[in-house]
Amino acid sequence: SDISTQMAYVAQQQLDGYDAAVQHAVKRKAAFDKRVLERTPGEVIFCQGQLVQFYRSNLDYTFDAKRKLLPKWSPPHRVTQR
Repeated sequence: SDISTQMAYVAQQQLDGYDAAVQHAVKRKAAFDKRVLERTPGEVIFCQGQLVQFYRSNLDYTFDAKRKLLPKWSPPHRVTQR
């Protein structure tokens, strides 16, 4: 019983550490996004022929181990029409 209590405590500490790391990353991303938007506000318009990448935000908050290894950015795509 004492061992199971300690194991539960260790597991909770690991979860708390992971939560703190995720919260810190979200906070840093928000600060970065705010700084970028202040510098270049407004809508970004891409012209025909430019290369673009898509960010898959559905992978941001995944807990599935297989999906964590997937790239969050797509391969480059060329804009064909507007």
